[in-house]
Order: sequence, then structure tokens, then C-alpha cells
Amino acid sequence: VGLSGRGVVEALSFMASSLLPQKGGTSKPSAAGASSSWDYLASGSRDRTVRLWSVASGGSCLMTFRAHENWVRGVLVHPSGNHVLSCGDDRSIRVFDIKSNRCLRTMEDAHPHFVTSIAMHHTLPVLVSGGVDHTVKCWQLD
Repeated sequence: VGLSGRGVVEALSFMASSLLPQKGGTSKPSAAGASSSWDYLASGSRDRTVRLWSVASGGSCLMTFRAHENWVRGVLVHPSGNHVLSCGDDRSIRVFDIKSNRCLRTMEDAHPHFVTSIAMHHTLPVLVSGGVDHTVKCWQLD
């Protein structure tokens, strides 16, 4: 699978096909212990985009989010499978809705300098971010 022609990729995150939002707006979570194929991939790039890819179809881009004003340094798929979260050199953290293909929330100035990493708790609505400022911040998501 090649993600060619899209600039330098800075971050990647898999999403199980069982979590891809279904028609009607619900996601179909996989049962614990069930095998699921990891057919989808989110990427963040230096071209300031966050993209959702279909790995199974040879790397076709399903959607592109264009909201960052500088390089995207971190990306993750929300455990629900409904959102992609990203962070970047514009000092922001953004939440993108996969179903509507739009930015739902922007946390401007999340750090005083570049935001370089994000991680999410698997069951609690807690996001952590790290930055060039040598700090880690915790965020309670609604």
C-alpha cells in the first residue's frame, strides 16, 4: 500500500473495519476477542491534511480533512470509530467527524508551541497531548 503524492507523512493510526461508522450514524463495535481486519488507516502529513485511507482497496483515500494551518504531527482514531483526532505545529488539537467529513472541534493554543503527540484512553473520554514545551496535558472530552 502506498500513500504516494501526499507529502511527508508524520503520523499514522489504524482503525478496524468493524468500527467504521455504518449508515444511520452508528458504529458497529467488534466483540471482545473477535478478529477484525484493520482495513482503514488515518494519516497526518506535512501538507497540513488528515486523511482516511482504505488499506483493503490498495490505499485509496476515502476523505481528506483540511483544517490545520501547519504540519500535522499526530493522529489517532477515537475508540468509537466515529472521529479522527489530530495535533500539529499550529498548536492545535482537532476533532474530525468521519460521518459528516468536517471538523467538529478545535482546541486552539493547546500548547504554547508545537503539539507533537496525542493519545486517548480506550474507555474513558480522556485525551493527553505532548508538545515541544516539554509538557503533557490531559483533556476531558465531552
